[in-house]
Amino acid sequence: MATSIRSVRSPSLAFNPEPTLHAEPSPIERPDKKKDKKRLPSTTRGPDRYSFAHLAKILTSGERIAMLNAVDRLKGRSRILVELACFSTFQFVRLAAVSHLSQDSEELIDVAKYCNYSDTRASAVDELSKDSKALVEVACSSLFKDTRLDAVNSLTDPHALAEVAAVSPNVDSRSAALGRIDNNRPALKRVAEVTTYRSSQVKAIERLSSDPHSLSSLTLCKNPKVKKLAAAKLAGFVEELDDPESLAQIAKLSSNEDARYIAVGRLSKDAYSLRSIFMDSQFSDARSTAMMLLSDMVNELDDADILSDVGTQSPYPDCRSAAIDRLVGRSTPLLSIASNSRFKDSRDKALEKLRTDVAALKSVCRLSKYPDTRKKAHGMVVKPDVFEAELGRILG
Repeated sequence: MATSIRSVRSPSLAFNPEPTLHAEPSPIERPDKKKDKKRLPSTTRGPDRYSFAHLAKILTSGERIAMLNAVDRLKGRSRILVELACFSTFQFVRLAAVSHLSQDSEELIDVAKYCNYSDTRASAVDELSKDSKALVEVACSSLFKDTRLDAVNSLTDPHALAEVAAVSPNVDSRSAALGRIDNNRPALKRVAEVTTYRSSQVKAIERLSSDPHSLSSLTLCKNPKVKKLAAAKLAGFVEELDDPESLAQIAKLSSNEDARYIAVGRLSKDAYSLRSIFMDSQFSDARSTAMMLLSDMVNELDDADILSDVGTQSPYPDCRSAAIDRLVGRSTPLLSIASNSRFKDSRDKALEKLRTDVAALKSVCRLSKYPDTRKKAHGMVVKPDVFEAELGRILG
């Protein structure tokens, strides 16, 4: 009985089937008994957007040390530093932000131009003290007068100061810069040449009023207003000057009649200067005086252009005739006289000198402003012997 019971309750002893392929789990299918370990916090700094996210609260908390440490952590982040410099209500934060911008001129310029806090603007200008180009921009375009003047006072380069004095749209910085170059003649000359502001032109030239060399060079610049202002100052030196160019500029530009007369007289032996006065002076008295002096020296002249001017314009018939005689064989100046002189006797004499130059006569037929001269030149060309010779030349 007992034996049968053990036999029933222990069937494994009586039956041992063949093992199958699935008797034991394969290593691939064996469940992973390894428990997931809890992830530990990283000890390395995360991306900026996480590590800096809490700084906004610190930067407005009012705790000085914490706020300054937060500003230090923002070094290199120019955009945020500019925001702090311009808008933080804490002075120590603003100044710390500016100090971290020391290598970023563009951002410092923006602070100096637009920040509403004067102490912060002043700090930005201090940081820019070695950057002349940046200081010029601040001096010309800051919204605040005190900062514009601070920038001017920080400049040491005369060329940079001259630029501010010439181009700043603000009279305060222009005047301050001009005062800083009061004894620098090249810089003052540059201001007078470049500026479009009348007050700056006048002040610069006034400061050069004791320097005839600078004034003389200014009479050659392209700006007609500057030329006249310089010539007016230069006229005071007319009796001391030896430079022909300076004297000629006085004769051309000075509104002082006595100065013009003296200048032309002192050039009475300088044919080229007299011709330039005759051609370019704004005043008829200077032009006529120059021509009279050229007429007086006609027998000494050899320059074809000057002789042509005398032959065309001189008020003296004998001088015109002498000039034309000295031009024999020079077709171009004779053609100019025949075409342009308002004196008939000069036109006729020039045509006579061109009698053998058929090409020049034909040019007179086309170019002369005077009908009688055109007709006379035509008559000289159509003479049978002349025309036959011309046809023969053309036909070869």
